[in-house]
Amino acid sequence: MSKNKEILEKRLGQARESLEEARFLRDENISNLAILTKLYHAMIYGLLGLFGLEDIGTLTHQDLIERFEREFVSTGRFKKDYLEALRLAYGFTHECDCAHMKEPEASHIAYLQPIAEEFINELSLID
Repeated sequence: MSKNKEILEKRLGQARESLEEARFLRDENISNLAILTKLYHAMIYGLLGLFGLEDIGTLTHQDLIERFEREFVSTGRFKKDYLEALRLAYGFTHECDCAHMKEPEASHIAYLQPIAEEFINELSLID
């Protein structure tokens, strides 16, 4: 198995764990922000695997999202829905941790969860 495939498999494992945690939080009706954060991190783990990154280094999440758009969405290799979901979640997770921070609504979770799961499933098909 190539090094990149090993990294992808490791990152997909982390992504699946985050998806499981998101399902648990949703089933227990725990904070929408906590659920959304788990879904977002699942997708970020997917990007790290897609790019073969063991360590994010000096890159930001925004750097990863922009690279995904440039190399995979703009070229038609992945659906724009994944990019839009990443941007939505990024908007919630990268605000300041302040009292006025808006809590995601159930509709945000209902939109994001199936897209995050589909994204991770699609990544698992990469050879």
